[in-house]
Amino acid sequence: MVELLSQTENLLKVVATAARVCYSGLPLEELLSRYGEEEDRELVKRVVSMGHLSVVEHGVLTFKVGKEFKEELFELLCDKPFFKVSEREDSFILSVNLRTLLELREEKPHLKLVRELSKFIPDFLG
Repeated sequence: MVELLSQTENLLKVVATAARVCYSGLPLEELLSRYGEEEDRELVKRVVSMGHLSVVEHGVLTFKVGKEFKEELFELLCDKPFFKVSEREDSFILSVNLRTLLELREEKPHLKLVRELSKFIPDFLG
């Protein structure tokens, strides 16, 4: 069982604004208000396709993960120290940024936990 508990509010806008801050001298307030959703989607797709993944680190997702994934979760923690994990009696609470999820989808598609987490990668990231 993998259940999304929360994610960064206005995820697309946050990621797109992070990308624009890297390349624009405009004030933050203008970057937040000047562009619409379609422009944000196009920018994020373009930036990610160029391999500029640091902008997606600003998006964080938090999951409840069942104990049946304990071994796979341990394997992921050994490879990717960017997870925050809290153990509960019946599950784990796992927080991870979008960059790590994208990297895991490419590096470890054979793991069931990775396939389950990947279902929550927003469509604007492909």
